[in-house]
Amino acid sequence: MEPVVLIVTVRNEAGTIGPLLDSILAGSRVPDEIVIADGGSTDGTWDLLRARAASDPRIGAVQAPGNRSMGRNAAVRASRSPIVACTDAGVEVEREWLERITRPFTDEPEIGVVAGFYLPVGNTPFERAAGVVSAPSLREVDPARFLPSTRSVAFRRTAWERVRGFDESLAHNEDTPFALALKRSGARFFFEATALVRWHPRGNLSSFFRQHRRFGFGDGESRVQGSFYARLAAKYVIGAVLFVGGFFYRACWLLLLAGIALFAAAQGRRGSARLGIVERVILVPFLKIVYDVAFLSGYLKGRATPPVRPLPDPGSPRVSD
Repeated sequence: MEPVVLIVTVRNEAGTIGPLLDSILAGSRVPDEIVIADGGSTDGTWDLLRARAASDPRIGAVQAPGNRSMGRNAAVRASRSPIVACTDAGVEVEREWLERITRPFTDEPEIGVVAGFYLPVGNTPFERAAGVVSAPSLREVDPARFLPSTRSVAFRRTAWERVRGFDESLAHNEDTPFALALKRSGARFFFEATALVRWHPRGNLSSFFRQHRRFGFGDGESRVQGSFYARLAAKYVIGAVLFVGGFFYRACWLLLLAGIALFAAAQGRRGSARLGIVERVILVPFLKIVYDVAFLSGYLKGRATPPVRPLPDPGSPRVSD
């Protein structure tokens, strides 16, 4: 198999970087190189990285102040392997993850990008519901349209070079424009559903809202996913029209109530295997509305910023509408 480097960007991850490195080194396939880019930690993360690098020649650490795009590019440049795998600090990497996400490159050498999958891990009802809203389930994924997250992705160095790496002008949600640039370049994608990492959703309403508003801002800033936001906005515009129309035609309110019931039922079914009845009926629909508002408000703010390089929009949804 071709050599592989695993890259991770961190900032103030002193409590998680050790367990992450331990899980990677205990995997069924161990990376030939591990490069961690530190974005300016102040909690001792850099000292921990230097100590691990000094004790294990496979581990390298680079200082890369700035956004995550800068850190990821710095980590790739500091490595040599032709295959680059990427995950994030704070996730839990399954033992077979690296083996599974790199195997397609050997089986089909023309593949340029392998998209792995990620599962939310929640300890509280809020976290479990937030995970259902924030991430698609496998049954919602269309492999031909799925855009990988940097939590779980691998790509050829040549593909990264062809698109000139991650766009360093983007400080938010940089993985979507990177994936779209790879698609535009002609890179062949492969979806490997068994290459799994687990991640922890936000644990309270304010951090949940801020996170998704930041994602929406990143999409607006880079002018991508326009069709996703158009569909999202249309649902609420139709709801508002029906609400106002109900003052003149009572049938509008009946249609609105039917739409709300269908919306709540659809959202509840998404978490049926993981959540209790109260979480499915109340918490998931409520958080989906918060999610939509956060994304839309962030997107509009991002669109109001000076444009960066626009990329083609394939209309790939983040989760099912």
